[in-house]
Amino acid sequence: MLASLRGTVILLEGSSAVVECGGLGFQVQLTRKAFGLCRVGESVFLQTYLQVSDAGMSLFGFADAAERQAFELLTTVKGVGGKLAMTVLQSLSAQETIAAVAAGDSKTLTAVPGIGKKTAERICFELSEKIAGSSEWSSADLTAKLQHSDEVIEALESLGFDHASSVRAYQQLCQERGEPASTEEAIFNCLRLLKPIETR
Repeated sequence: MLASLRGTVILLEGSSAVVECGGLGFQVQLTRKAFGLCRVGESVFLQTYLQVSDAGMSLFGFADAAERQAFELLTTVKGVGGKLAMTVLQSLSAQETIAAVAAGDSKTLTAVPGIGKKTAERICFELSEKIAGSSEWSSADLTAKLQHSDEVIEALESLGFDHASSVRAYQQLCQERGEPASTEEAIFNCLRLLKPIETR
């Protein structure tokens, strides 16, 4: 399984990017949040999911592990493939998606292109049961992770750092030290990572 990808963005087109890694160019379909990380000519790190089907292979990219979890959760619903799950995460944040499912809010999901009333209701029905019956897909756990990262990134942006740099710093922190225990700790350590960049 291709679980992650680090390389240089050489092309941005629509909602996808081509990331060059080891001399190979990987076309990656991106969530809204992941797309915000990508800049042509700059390095990027993405969580990824490789889907293999009769139609071929598709590579999907995410800003963090929580986004990928939300994607994998969506694809367990009958009739929801990788492309439709990605469309959801291009229209809604992962936090908004999980919150809608937990609340049984099918109306929010019908705002996503390609999702009608029946599909939205099926997503809420099937996933609410899975969320309730599995600690792995706990809505509270996923929402907490997503909210935590959003709070850290928003705080860094309020201090003058751009969105992409803030997300990269948070990603690097989680990779090196694991998920921080508190928002305050995360902001402090992200600032230590960002400061050398700003003072060059």
